[in-house]
Amino acid sequence: MIRKYPVLKQSLLENQNVKYVTSTNTAVGEGSGKVIFNVETDQGMSQKGVNFAVVDHDFIETLGIKMVKGREFQQDMPSDTLTGVVVNEAFAKRMNWTEPIGKKVELKPFIDGRVIGVMKDYHQTGMYNAIESLMLLYRPLNNVIYIKLSGSDTKQTLSFIEKKWKEIFPDQPFVYTYLSERFNRQFEADDKRGLVFTMFTVLAILIACLGLFGLASYMVEQRTREIGIRKVFGANENTILGLISKDFLILVAIGIVIAVPVAYYFMNRWLENYVYRTKIEVPLLLTAALLTILITFLTISYKSYQAAIMNPARALKAE
Repeated sequence: MIRKYPVLKQSLLENQNVKYVTSTNTAVGEGSGKVIFNVETDQGMSQKGVNFAVVDHDFIETLGIKMVKGREFQQDMPSDTLTGVVVNEAFAKRMNWTEPIGKKVELKPFIDGRVIGVMKDYHQTGMYNAIESLMLLYRPLNNVIYIKLSGSDTKQTLSFIEKKWKEIFPDQPFVYTYLSERFNRQFEADDKRGLVFTMFTVLAILIACLGLFGLASYMVEQRTREIGIRKVFGANENTILGLISKDFLILVAIGIVIAVPVAYYFMNRWLENYVYRTKIEVPLLLTAALLTILITFLTISYKSYQAAIMNPARALKAE
């Protein structure tokens, strides 16, 4: 199949909606090989463990990777397959190169190359990991194919690609995915955990609200005569509402004081699993606290309002 790749590439490029076709030996975002190379440094040649990927000449352009220095691989320069390598910014920084172009990279007897370009960093090993040093080698025949479409008539273009595939590889099924989907699948477990936690959070809030409502009903029932007496002596609805709500809000405030540092600690511990992560800041914690108080107030406000507008004469008759 790899030997027939050039035929497939040429056939696909006949369609104007196919902008680029390229290949590599390892899928983007799913890691790369690692080998000990001899790399030129200020102290001479030194052995370094290097992450590398083998790519077609137009891989960089197809993926939209930007070049920082030098140039990318060129098909009309056969020497690139023998001596040309492209490294990322992390690689150049790791080697402390002030001028990366022309630096030697060797893996005897297979590779005796020099750096021809420096590209911007991209996530070859996925989003869970920090960007590592990476080197690209140019080989025209590889087993992972990337096709960049123009974006118009996508369905028709995919049918065209499938037709050409079956003509060249009649015994092989035509299977494809979008690169964005492959990246998104890395976070499927996080999405599922997020859904589970959201469902349990909503359930916990509903149970807590039912408990608060029941407790508020019980408290109003116990203090009916007190409320009636206060109203007789001139207490208005706002005073009664504040009287009943105050006790609940004080308890909730105590709970918030206990919960905030615990939540902050465990959320930060969880976020340590990610290289690229958000920060738990004070505004977020304050928002959560205010929402908790608001939910509490809304839950008990109905019974509190009923007590506030109750006829004092009726309240005084209550046993």
